[in-house]
Amino acid sequence: MGLLAGTLYDPAAPVTADATNLLAMTALDTTNLRLTFTVPSNGAVLVRLRGTLHGQTTFAQVLLGCLEGATLRGRVVPLGALKTTAVATAQLTQEALYVVSGLTAGASLTWDAAYGVEVLKATSGIKYGGPNNTTTDDAWGGFAFEIYDTPNLLGSVLYDPTGAAAVAQATSSRIAMTAFDTTNARITFKAATTSVLWRIRCNLNGATTFPTILLGVLEGATVKARVSPVGGILGTAVATTNVGHEGCGVITGLTIGTSYTYDAAYGVEILLAATNIHYGGPNNNTTANDGFGALQFEIWAV
Repeated sequence: MGLLAGTLYDPAAPVTADATNLLAMTALDTTNLRLTFTVPSNGAVLVRLRGTLHGQTTFAQVLLGCLEGATLRGRVVPLGALKTTAVATAQLTQEALYVVSGLTAGASLTWDAAYGVEVLKATSGIKYGGPNNTTTDDAWGGFAFEIYDTPNLLGSVLYDPTGAAAVAQATSSRIAMTAFDTTNARITFKAATTSVLWRIRCNLNGATTFPTILLGVLEGATVKARVSPVGGILGTAVATTNVGHEGCGVITGLTIGTSYTYDAAYGVEILLAATNIHYGGPNNNTTANDGFGALQFEIWAV
């Protein structure tokens, strides 16, 4: 996997991307957080964005992604959790990592790092830069934006239906491993090696405490893999808190050259009323807590 374009923007004067108002996906900085790259031969790239939320004891709910002009090129609930107690000076690192496929090989594209605000919080924002000195709480380091090629990607899904209400997969009852969506979260691939790496990212939302879920892969009715995902709370939990979850692992024993069809799947081990795995929803600045970004599913040759 090679870097196609990247930057770590860390200006001496601190920058705040405001999160005190609802915001549709908006470029952070069309000069310093803009990348131009050539699409690789498989038409797919891996995007990574990393920044820091700051300024409150509960945190704004943001999405991270990319824009190509006015065209959305991915938006996801970032993964990250508190490294200390929830105080206004806490730095909450947030990372988005996702694949965009279906691009035209050889095309030169220009993408901007972007963010959206789904739940606002006064005095809060995504912050980066600041002086290198001995003063408390005036520097946040660089905002990272990178685009990589994906030579060993076998298939990917970035399912984010923006034209209607968000999809809600209920976690209010116990569920054995069940496919998310056998149309839009299914990957068919031909094995290039005897093993693959799978990765799923999704978002839990709806209560101040959260259910316990498993993420994994089904082949028909056969459970090929399941794990307890990593994730964490963004400060003090409220019902509008988005909790990103990621599950990944390897599946071995494949036959090279054979075609396989895998579905992204989830199970509920400990239920909680009024909670759901949410994805999709409108990209707007008028309604709070109605857009949750994409459900991610990837299969990589390893």
